[in-house]
Amino acid sequence: MKLQGKSVIITGAASGIGKEIAITYAREGALVAIADLNLDAANATAEEIRAALSWVL
Repeated sequence: MKLQGKSVIITGAASGIGKEIAITYAREGALVAIADLNLDAANATAEEIRAALSWVL
């Protein structure tokens, strides 16, 4: 995928498919904004991406 320089919003990104999409898009160079009802899990996903790959909103 060519996502370098793109911004994306992923809903349901705290777990499951949404989390994997967020990680994959970040790995491909996108700026990822995470949205989820479970704030603690969303923050954990954001930290995982931030620590391994890039920064995240």
